Amino acid sequence: MDNKPQIFYRREDVPSGAKLVEAFDSSCRELFYIEHPQYKKNMTEAKDPLDDFLKNHGIKDTWVYFSWSNTAVHSLPEDIYLKLRTSRNRNIIKEEEQKKYRDIKVGIAGLSVGSGVVSSLVISGGPKTLKIADFDIVEVSNLNRIRANIMDVGLNKTDVAARQIWELDPFADLHLWDKGLNKDNLEEFLLENPRLDVFVDEMDSIDLKILTRIICRRNKIPVVMATDNGDGIILDIERYDEEPERPLFHGLVGDIKPEDVTNLDFKKWIQLATKIVGPEYLTERMQESLLDIGKHIAAVPQLGTSAQVAGSSTAYVIRRIANNQEIPSGRYTISLEERLIPGYSGKEQTEVRKEKTKQFQERFGK
Repeated sequence: MDNKPQIFYRREDVPSGAKLVEAFDSSCRELFYIEHPQYKKNMTEAKDPLDDFLKNHGIKDTWVYFSWSNTAVHSLPEDIYLKLRTSRNRNIIKEEEQKKYRDIKVGIAGLSVGSGVVSSLVISGGPKTLKIADFDIVEVSNLNRIRANIMDVGLNKTDVAARQIWELDPFADLHLWDKGLNKDNLEEFLLENPRLDVFVDEMDSIDLKILTRIICRRNKIPVVMATDNGDGIILDIERYDEEPERPLFHGLVGDIKPEDVTNLDFKKWIQLATKIVGPEYLTERMQESLLDIGKHIAAVPQLGTSAQVAGSSTAYVIRRIANNQEIPSGRYTISLEERLIPGYSGKEQTEVRKEKTKQFQERFGK
């Protein structure tokens, strides 16, 4: 893809012919009100202090040039830009928490659900250093759930995600793995230049899921995985940084090894993936869908709304890990059905779902 944004500190250094976007003056005005919360916009008594600030702020001109759109934005230096961009996070995220969240190094592999994770991390002022990996291209059927548009069809998902990150955070330090991950480069992705503090697993390959956990466990790197589940998600947190002997996938599939899952046909892949997720956690419609793959639908269904829930939840977990706040290993479900459908958690509906899950497991195993 094109190079990352170029940062200039003089207007004359911007490539000639670039489209210019003026954001500096309005940002300085906004910064004044952020730093002087006793004033509100258009207050008469704010006029003189604002004028004095605009004359004497001493903020260095910063031009950000995006080669892929031939656009240069007159903006703020990195520290001030981040301060302004995250100003509405306070005090939900305290200043010191924001800094630690910014400093953590995160890798995301798989940019379907991972697209929502990337979006949530970046929009909340999260990690400056990100490694993102996906070999695949954007297709029209992806556009129900990933952050892309029709003009991105045919482009590599990693490159599309990188542009979106940089257009929001032009100072981001991105490491792009547009050929994806494999057994030969996993250790480099996880441990080198730089070593990850958290790994987010949104890959389809089960053998790579196993192998990454083995490496992460050995090197005490926590793993977070969000799985779409109808209108909700299943969130898995494996704190290998705190529990270096913890079994893979919470021990749900025993002492599984990568060689145990090579050359699986699609049906066996689905069966193993479902075992890892846990059939008892799947919504009724997800169970029905898995039984229907290859008959009336081509793949596991995923919703964009669920991908956003997955992204927000994963970003929250990473923020707590960054700040050494309690967030234990485990499997967590975030279910709109449970919260919004009357009687969903009552005895009658619970028993009905248990029976349907039993029937699903009997049919699915055949």
